[in-house]
Amino acid sequence: MIRIVNWLLTRKCNLKCDYCAIVKDYEGKPVDYPNMKYYHMNEMTTATVIDGLKRFKYHNRDAFHIFYGGEPMLRKDLPEIINFCNKEDIHYTIISNNTPEVQPMIKRLFEECGEIKGFSASIDPVLNNAETNIDRVKKSREGFESLREIMDFVTDVVAEVTVMQENKHLLQSLITFLTAQGINSDITFVDIAKSPYYDFSNVTDEKLLVGKSMELKEQLQHIMKGDFDVHMKKKLLPEIWKILPSEMDCFIDRSLHNVSVDADGSIRLCLRIRGVFTPKMVNLKNLFTDNGKINPIAHGAIKRDKMDLCKKCNHTCQLMSGIIERDNLGPEDLVHLDRRS
Repeated sequence: MIRIVNWLLTRKCNLKCDYCAIVKDYEGKPVDYPNMKYYHMNEMTTATVIDGLKRFKYHNRDAFHIFYGGEPMLRKDLPEIINFCNKEDIHYTIISNNTPEVQPMIKRLFEECGEIKGFSASIDPVLNNAETNIDRVKKSREGFESLREIMDFVTDVVAEVTVMQENKHLLQSLITFLTAQGINSDITFVDIAKSPYYDFSNVTDEKLLVGKSMELKEQLQHIMKGDFDVHMKKKLLPEIWKILPSEMDCFIDRSLHNVSVDADGSIRLCLRIRGVFTPKMVNLKNLFTDNGKINPIAHGAIKRDKMDLCKKCNHTCQLMSGIIERDNLGPEDLVHLDRRS
């Protein structure tokens, strides 16, 4: 059963962070990209997204949906999508870079929807040196300031914390700071593109990966035992430690607990890997049979792509959905309101 659905609503973004490859050149990318003029070429229509949400709900009404980009706020129809989710009691969060360029779009979303169940912004440990990627610093600092401002309007406010080798020593201090601000955190570690098929991550240098070390182990143990707002920390952090630096097998070829939808409506092998057979053979319309079961075609395509293309990863979301399935947990366990538990 599918527990988590990752939606790449768009590949367009106002930033180019050094570890992300989703916004690299793609067919239909507008030539006036720097001027913030965006188009919907090669993207799902609003009707396609909503029809897909209906199909996922029929399959599992408790599925949790994560709306990614690129930058999802750049989709003008996002209020319509979120209003549908609110009306149908669909569990979701929106992951945004939350920078000033997208603040007008966030404001419009609040005005048109009223209620936003979940909102996440990328807040990374930031080094003060000239070599740190400017966009990564920008989204972390400016995104944090904006995140504090919207806490009164969103049920579930989350900081998505991505740890890299260069900043791993700052993890505990950042989590301490965010907790003091009343902000919950999801902790993940930078992943690596192990082949050209790993089109989500832009990292190819293994030296950037975070490996096991006594320093990191002590930080994670302190976070698990301490009074910190970190989602599913007692279940998730030990599993993250086991797979570092990038050695997770999600077993979605055995049980499809996690699905990723690309911007054009095709189904990816996973969020990390687009795949070859999967996006060609499976889309939102044929992912399920008429009775809401996963189509055997999807199982077959994913199994073949995983066997041919997967060299493992450390995708935290896959760990979450695997734990939810293994321990028979519910959607409430994916909402970041289980403070400090």
